[in-house]
Amino acid sequence: MLFLNRRGFAPVLTCHACGWLSECPRCDARMTLHLGRRLLWCHHCGQQQPVPPACPSCQSPQLRPLGQGTERLESVLARQFPDTPIARIDRDSTQRKGALQRLLTAIRAGQYPLLIGTQMLAKGHHFPQVTLVGIIDVDQGLFGADYRAGERMAQQIVQVAGRAGRVEKRGRVLIQTRHPDHPLLQTLIHQGYPAFAREALAERQAARLPPFSSQVLLRAESTRAEHPAAFLQAALEQGRALAGAAGLEFWGPVPAPMERRAGMTRAHLLVQSEGRQALQQWLPGWLERLSRLPLARRVRWSLDVDPQEML
Repeated sequence: MLFLNRRGFAPVLTCHACGWLSECPRCDARMTLHLGRRLLWCHHCGQQQPVPPACPSCQSPQLRPLGQGTERLESVLARQFPDTPIARIDRDSTQRKGALQRLLTAIRAGQYPLLIGTQMLAKGHHFPQVTLVGIIDVDQGLFGADYRAGERMAQQIVQVAGRAGRVEKRGRVLIQTRHPDHPLLQTLIHQGYPAFAREALAERQAARLPPFSSQVLLRAESTRAEHPAAFLQAALEQGRALAGAAGLEFWGPVPAPMERRAGMTRAHLLVQSEGRQALQQWLPGWLERLSRLPLARRVRWSLDVDPQEML
């Protein structure tokens, strides 16, 4: 079984002549190449475009896919093992009603010696014949923008590794990475998840990040590029005036990690406190003030207490 949590053929299409990239017109993201359907598809906003016959910028025919998704992985394995049935499980291959259940039944019956999949394949399924698992490209979890990226990577590795050797047969797990000496990865592999968690918690404590502090994330977005930052700046001023000596920290306003998504410009303001009670006592008053701000009706805004995602 090969696990790659990236569907499609390749995460980006580029022009070898001029460097053009398949960027989404509505997001700060690249459009994924879905070769079987001849589509460029943004997985963030759903925008779709036909694959161009030539580079839209310089008209060169030298368009090339960069990176790999499950669709590309399947095509490579099909060339290497032409006589071996392959099952690919992702959102694209299981769109038809009943397709997922039919594939899972066939896999359990031993009809597919080679399995490829995203998170859909890894979650809780019991495949007694699987003895070898390959986890493709874990590096995004090692160096993600979100401080929880390493934690999620480790949980994913443990979850996927659990598909191998589930009955009396021994299992083997291979991890593909460009950074095999990364300290957290080494700890996870040689000492297990509890040791990894202890090291990750020590890092969080040194950086005063949750669970050693509490956070509230105020998000704002608008079709007018200047409105989110202006709303959050006003929110910051109100929040500081209300906080007094409560010991709250305000980080921002800053553009969201993906500043433009689905045609909306997005920005964040993060509030953090080492004492949860101080944050809870301050929050209702701030929320009331936010609703009265002049720009409150001109942006889409939301408050996320204990945010799990910073995107």
